[in-house]
Amino acid sequence: MNETYLKHIPFAQPVPDTMHAVCCSLPTMKHIIGYEEKTAQIMDAIQVGYPRFVLHQTVRQAICHATDKHHRSGQAAYALVSLQAARQMEKFVETESFCITPEAGFFLVTFPHDEKACQRADAFLQHTGLRISSRQAEDYLLSAGRITALQEETIMEKGAEHHVLDVLRQYIDSRFIRLANSGMNAFYAAFQAVRKLQRAKGKTVYLQLGWLYLDTQKILQTFLDDGETVVSHFDVFDKRAIERIFEQYGDSIAAVVTELPTNPLVQTLDVAHLGQLAQRHDVVRIFDPTVSSIVNVNLLPWTDVLTTSLTKYASHCGDVMIGAVALNQSSPYYRELQDLIPQELEKPYPRNVQRLAAQIRGLPGVVAAINANTVRLVAWLNHHPMIRRVHWAYADASQKNYQHVTTGEQCPGALVTIELNKPLSEFFDRVLVVKAPSFGNFFTMMCPFLYMAHYDLVSNRQGRQLLHALGLDPELVRISVGTEPIEAIIRAIETGLSA
Repeated sequence: MNETYLKHIPFAQPVPDTMHAVCCSLPTMKHIIGYEEKTAQIMDAIQVGYPRFVLHQTVRQAICHATDKHHRSGQAAYALVSLQAARQMEKFVETESFCITPEAGFFLVTFPHDEKACQRADAFLQHTGLRISSRQAEDYLLSAGRITALQEETIMEKGAEHHVLDVLRQYIDSRFIRLANSGMNAFYAAFQAVRKLQRAKGKTVYLQLGWLYLDTQKILQTFLDDGETVVSHFDVFDKRAIERIFEQYGDSIAAVVTELPTNPLVQTLDVAHLGQLAQRHDVVRIFDPTVSSIVNVNLLPWTDVLTTSLTKYASHCGDVMIGAVALNQSSPYYRELQDLIPQELEKPYPRNVQRLAAQIRGLPGVVAAINANTVRLVAWLNHHPMIRRVHWAYADASQKNYQHVTTGEQCPGALVTIELNKPLSEFFDRVLVVKAPSFGNFFTMMCPFLYMAHYDLVSNRQGRQLLHALGLDPELVRISVGTEPIEAIIRAIETGLSA
């Protein structure tokens, strides 16, 4: 972790510089926009990226080998983790000649090229996190004789899952903690399990509180049946408005979904107030603490289901896709959900667990260093003339609510979102940090979050007006503070602000 990333990282270089990195460098707004618009020059250069969005080069090679082996070349092809995942994808894509072929450790899905079907398949894999991992693809290529060796890396070969769960239980007090193929798969599995539970009671409304991460919102919008609906309320501080929603929909509400804090505005609602409403109306609470980490916030006493990405903080080197779901043993839904969730969940690939096990022992030290740096960085940003506004865990509107769930003093986590008093590109193109999505790594990162998560909105006037109406500056920048010396982080950011 002594290597510094506070420098210009060339376009498309994996970050970190390993084949299993979950991000690559997008160092200018031109690269960001080219990536979002899928221009050929940009996409051809990108070999790795966040795996739910970008087909990893190793997974691509595995698919090519499998399609050649089964004489399916020339068709749309995907590698999924299980037969159940493939069947779910078949139902979602709704295309003819959908073929599922068992292959060594995964399932090859193929169908004739059709733009609409391919778009739906890509969306399904993005939202659910059911694609095979780069490590599984690497092992497959090795066994097939397509590569001669695995990339060297530190792993825990024996007792990896046991070790990971032992560490997680230091922060999540539950007998039921299960690892998932990704953070989004953890949420997807929990969501589908809750649907099964609540549908039997005639509950059909799902309440989203706050502006949440893209795919959390997409799952709520995409995977409901006819007769089910999602109600979204973005102001997490307006208690009376939340009460009115419960008054209107009452016992029809199946579940309430939120992040604490939210992404990207780092806002925390009043968990006690929401808990009273949920209990009164038999509503399952699904909370996600990923933004600040399970080290910094203790949400389990305030929720029924906790889902989180362990790609952030736990795997702080940025090279493992993995998640977890946990249940509150005091929840009235515990007994039923402990049976339902495993039916929906996809376990992570063993070598991903082994890699996480080698990293997670550093979790408390990494989070402590990040917390200290975040506090000092915010103090500096708050007095900088080029910064119009700073969003973080202890911002005035959130502070009381956040302190109610935090595990200690000055525990903000890595995320700081800023609004600028200068054009975005003038800052972003010059600042000397890693520029890519994701967060919670040992190195400092940033991205123009709404360009990457909601380009459909920021790229047109009507969409930008909608974002402004919701209190979201389309040009905001999300910073993930790392563990480098704080003076070095400040110098790197000042390079963009002083230009």
